[in-house]
Amino acid sequence: MTEQTASQDPDEPEGSSEEIPAPATVPDQRVKKAKRPSSRPDVFFTPVSNGMDYLVSVLKHLTEGATPPSARDLKYTVLHLQAATEVLLKARLAREHFSLIFVDPLQANRDAWKKGDFKSCGTLEAFDRLVKIAGLPLEEDDRKRIGELSDHRNALQHYGLKYNAYAIESRAARVLDFLITFIHRHLIPGLEPDEATSVERDMDSFRLKLKGIETLVKQRMNDLKSELAKVADVTVKCPDCEQWALVADGGDEGPTCLFCHQVWPEDPESAAANYAWIVLGLDDHSAIQDGGDPPVVDCPACGAYALVTEAVTAAGQPGATPLCFSCGSVFKDLIGCEAGCGAVLDIAPGDDAIPLCPDCLDSRIARF
Repeated sequence: MTEQTASQDPDEPEGSSEEIPAPATVPDQRVKKAKRPSSRPDVFFTPVSNGMDYLVSVLKHLTEGATPPSARDLKYTVLHLQAATEVLLKARLAREHFSLIFVDPLQANRDAWKKGDFKSCGTLEAFDRLVKIAGLPLEEDDRKRIGELSDHRNALQHYGLKYNAYAIESRAARVLDFLITFIHRHLIPGLEPDEATSVERDMDSFRLKLKGIETLVKQRMNDLKSELAKVADVTVKCPDCEQWALVADGGDEGPTCLFCHQVWPEDPESAAANYAWIVLGLDDHSAIQDGGDPPVVDCPACGAYALVTEAVTAAGQPGATPLCFSCGSVFKDLIGCEAGCGAVLDIAPGDDAIPLCPDCLDSRIARF
């Protein structure tokens, strides 16, 4: 008989010489299948490596893209620099105790911390806890810059941001300088050897790139040196870019920063208030609460509410030089109104002028 093939008619009658193969064994569904190895590795970053990765991105956007950096580069500079700052500060804070990362340390528990299922404290809170609890000698100026960076990040993330490119570069350089010092002094010494080696390797690259950014800032200031020298008596530190380039000379444009081109057109009062608060750390409420004089008063020369009594000019530093941000007047012999109203008068010692402001003088005359 001819051997039957596997392609024989399936309707062949029973009793055919073809042997019917036994049915395949059905695997037991209760038996757990072996897990295939993933073709892609898990995403894993330690807090420190995560923060360092953000810094790599920051320096890439500032130094490896367009020259000067594009608006997109500066956007990611702000976003990733703020993220790096937050992550690295908290990485150091967790070394003191994991509970310090929680908004409320009293509600902390280790399981939530390991899962990352909790609400953490803010960046400035982390900074303050590092100072007050961990005892790190961090500077108040750095805290202020970090706070401003967080404000820029929040505005950019939620509302959009329009800000001067030169100011962003200058501020970024200062925060980067803080972070590089922070990592070197306060973070690396407590790391495991392998991670410490990796961080040090990145740090060598960061220092070189930061030096390049700072060089650009210094070069720009050097280009302005001769121009700024002519107006040193009315030049103060800019509250936006923190360079000694804000000129309040009473010009038609208003107070203007020659470095970052920030201008307060027809609004010298705002420029004076911003300078007093951001640069000097002074505001009316705190000054009055502490029993002191307000930092910004009416100018006896032009009457504008733009005279910063404790301004520090490039020519007069480190001492205070009263400067009007509206008319550019510099004063040497200011005294307070005798009636105690808070106004100031430009009366030299030995002058026979009545030590009363016009309003108080009129009020006194009206009583007679």
